[in-house]
Amino acid sequence: MDCLCCIDGGVGPQTDNEFLGSICNLNNGKAKFPAEPGRYIMYVVAGCPFAARPWSVLSFYGIPTDCNSGGLRVVKMFPAAHEDGWFSIAQSEGERGLVEQFPDAKCDDVNDACFPRCSEGRAIHHIWQLYEIAKPGFSGAKSVPLLWDTKKGTAVSNSSLGLAEMIATQLVPTMGTRNLDVKLFPSRIHEKELYQEHDELVKFVHSNITTTVYKINSTGNGRDHDRLVEAYYNTLEEMQTRIQKNGGYLMGSSMRFVDIVLVISLIRLDLAYQWRFGLGRRSIRENYPVLLKYLTTILNMEGMLGECVLPRDIMALYFMTPKWVNMSAGKTLPLVPEAWEQTCAPGYCERKKGSGGDSTTKE
Repeated sequence: MDCLCCIDGGVGPQTDNEFLGSICNLNNGKAKFPAEPGRYIMYVVAGCPFAARPWSVLSFYGIPTDCNSGGLRVVKMFPAAHEDGWFSIAQSEGERGLVEQFPDAKCDDVNDACFPRCSEGRAIHHIWQLYEIAKPGFSGAKSVPLLWDTKKGTAVSNSSLGLAEMIATQLVPTMGTRNLDVKLFPSRIHEKELYQEHDELVKFVHSNITTTVYKINSTGNGRDHDRLVEAYYNTLEEMQTRIQKNGGYLMGSSMRFVDIVLVISLIRLDLAYQWRFGLGRRSIRENYPVLLKYLTTILNMEGMLGECVLPRDIMALYFMTPKWVNMSAGKTLPLVPEAWEQTCAPGYCERKKGSGGDSTTKE
């Protein structure tokens, strides 16, 4: 069993703008963050592609995430942010307006006694409060994912890739309940070359697909924008060819974590990026048949759709957050496109019918 943290007991590198610790499952009394059931909380936002990485691994392996389960508690913040960042309890007029706009958001109630509280005894309502508690004057991005140690009252990690691997190697062996025959990460020790290949491919997808859409958005119009868009589409073609050649997934006939990283971005292309980031010329469902089949296959695996893939909550980030929206044009949250439901995630249609469907958006 690989351990990411046996050398330093899970403390991780100390930096001014990141927390890089790790839960450790070695029962040797040396771990700073031992793998104790129910001790940790992971804060996520449905639309954030980075928070989706460790959350998807948790969900895929069926690690319990409710407050009293003895697993790793997941707290869903409100899916859109305002001036003070991610929040669970609206404090400002702007935040209350977002909640009124999307009352059906899948947001957890952090007034529950199992959640950390600030020094005054009140519930934590913004993610920035946790960063300030863990490291006053923290200079990095106060964002998600964030893994919190309720016993020590401090942050463990805010590395999306590090958290995903930590969950797969440190928690799945003792807390996983499904898909245990699927090994998302090659062994660092026994499969060094394969691990390196996987790590490099994850970095490639991160740089050329996941983060490229934000670069596209920041360039506005012009030649730089068009160049980045064309490069993005070409990379999707490259991924499609690789999947077809390798037998269904990016690295062969079995799913790896890099497939989850790619799928997280593919979901957001058809739900939000094509409208918000000037990527409307092509879509997964119309232009990439191999990627469409690949996306549908993974989305309909047990533990994915409906648990960590929440289509309308994903859309809320890009259609309601002032950072991404021209406020003069309004911030109405549209319904999930029927074409996406029917082609990319048919299982979502069945779940929606069973639950009575999505409510309409208030103007």
